[in-house]
Amino acid sequence: MDKETMLAEARALIRAEGEALLTLAERLDDRFVEAVRMVAECRGKIIVTGAGTSGAMAGRLAHLLATCGMTAFYIPPGDALHGESAMLTEGDVLIAMSKAGKSADINSFARIARERGAAVMVWTGLAESDLASLATLVIVIEVTESAEGEGLLPFGSTLTHGAFGDALTLMAKTLRGFNLATLAQTHPLGGANALARKNTT
Repeated sequence: MDKETMLAEARALIRAEGEALLTLAERLDDRFVEAVRMVAECRGKIIVTGAGTSGAMAGRLAHLLATCGMTAFYIPPGDALHGESAMLTEGDVLIAMSKAGKSADINSFARIARERGAAVMVWTGLAESDLASLATLVIVIEVTESAEGEGLLPFGSTLTHGAFGDALTLMAKTLRGFNLATLAQTHPLGGANALARKNTT
């Protein structure tokens, strides 16, 4: 591959990923509002799960939610099926991420969550997936093949899951009244502390 081809293909991918994010923004609707309220009004635990790259984004979302004052944890689906799903109960929310909605371990985790009285929010690219059928609320996040590496690698879908989670976290934080003074208190180390304190003075 020559230099010109390499640059052209890289730029095309990045442009396609950017288009995926813009499309996501335009498609936000009442389901997004419902998702925000489900998270913001949760008085129990928020458990986030996913495998592979979805697992990486699930861990990131759990961290952001916890950073904003919510009781949120990431649990890998495999661990959930070896006992940790016992922590779920009525009043909790499980957020399950799966592009195709066909992963047996994630689907089993969602099924157990429903059986134990928890609400299940599913993020998937397929509205008619097996996982979606187990959901209290389905969030469909679709991207074009051009936004995925060679039409298969989860590049654009990872970005869109991250962006949806960022918007969800920000709105839920706002509804719950979590402020920057608390953020400064709970970030005693690192640059976030200085920024939070600067913005509260």
